[in-house]
Amino acid sequence: MRDNPSGVAFHAWWVILTLVAATLVSTAAVPDSAQTGSSPGAPNPGPSCGWHSQNSSTIVASSPAGSAVRIAIGEPSWEQDCFSFPGPAGSTSGTSFPAYEVFPITVHASPGVTVELEAGTATPTAQQIAEDGVRNTTIWTWFNPASVTADSSGLARSNLTLAGAVMPFVPNDISNVSLPIVAVASAGGSGSAGLPIEFEGGNSGGVIILQTPGPIEFGSGIGGQVGEPSDPLFSVVYSPPSSATAPTPLQVSLKVLGTYDNGKVGPMPSDVQVSFPQSSFELQPNSVLYLPVSENNSLKPSNSTSAANYTFAVQETVGSNTYVEPLAVSVSLMQIFAGGSGPSQSSTTTTSAPAPAGGTDEMLTSPIAEVALVLAAAALIVIVTVVALRRRERSRTGEPEIRNL
Repeated sequence: MRDNPSGVAFHAWWVILTLVAATLVSTAAVPDSAQTGSSPGAPNPGPSCGWHSQNSSTIVASSPAGSAVRIAIGEPSWEQDCFSFPGPAGSTSGTSFPAYEVFPITVHASPGVTVELEAGTATPTAQQIAEDGVRNTTIWTWFNPASVTADSSGLARSNLTLAGAVMPFVPNDISNVSLPIVAVASAGGSGSAGLPIEFEGGNSGGVIILQTPGPIEFGSGIGGQVGEPSDPLFSVVYSPPSSATAPTPLQVSLKVLGTYDNGKVGPMPSDVQVSFPQSSFELQPNSVLYLPVSENNSLKPSNSTSAANYTFAVQETVGSNTYVEPLAVSVSLMQIFAGGSGPSQSSTTTTSAPAPAGGTDEMLTSPIAEVALVLAAAALIVIVTVVALRRRERSRTGEPEIRNL
């Protein structure tokens, strides 16, 4: 039986078209939020952003059965924040992370007994510090309410909001610590449960907590990479004392004045620019706000100097008061690789535009370009297959091979 090259080619093209159709369908199924960015520093809408509820009946930590007051902590729900920022060559980088978690707490005590809830101190071990597994140990906890009274069945409920740390998905001895959640009964006796947490990373040194209207202090500041933009985030919480009666939101505005040296404001440097994309905002009581900082530089790589350090003066208006606070900026002068991105604070996805002509950026392709490459490769395979089959056919029949010269 003779082979039919045309039939072979038809079947090959059928398989190719099926693969191309599957590629197009999978490309179309990608959410728009994964392919396009949003405005700088603004929440980037997407399926993973927003509030996520969990099964509160799942217990993640509890006090020993013999405790005078028993605590059961349920699995947390959380708010997922998403931000996007402009990058080099028209690219857009995005970051998504848990802004805060809310744990349901059930208290078991004698009926009618009032119980006060409080959080202890999560202390990392010396090994964790030595192995750089724990950073930024400042966290914010808020019990709503902090004082509960057991009902006739001996139960009371509250919620714990946690920012600056998260409950780990997988236990890790290098980075996980235990946060004591303590319940003290007015009639005497107490109980405690150890909630496993993992401190967040980043540059801010933890959560910035304002218990009263006052300056926002930026701790150790921010870091950057030579020739690359960076957009670190500071988390700020206005947490008035529980005794405060109906606290009102704080109005805040920020402005970078220039460099800062021994209390004196100097001119802005020409090679490093720092600004606050969200320069005016409102701090709601007992709510977490993530404040982006935009850093751009035109510095040159250096093998002799590891970093260029600057201090900027930030004018802050918080409520009715005005302050000037330092913001330290350290830019690493060691070039990592061409086309790389600067340091990030969380998981990052990037949607990039084509690199400029003559640029050294990595090759960037779109879904349509990928399909075109697949078609070209498939067409080449089919042509080679058909030519080979025709040659074999001629050799069997004795038909002379005609070559075009």
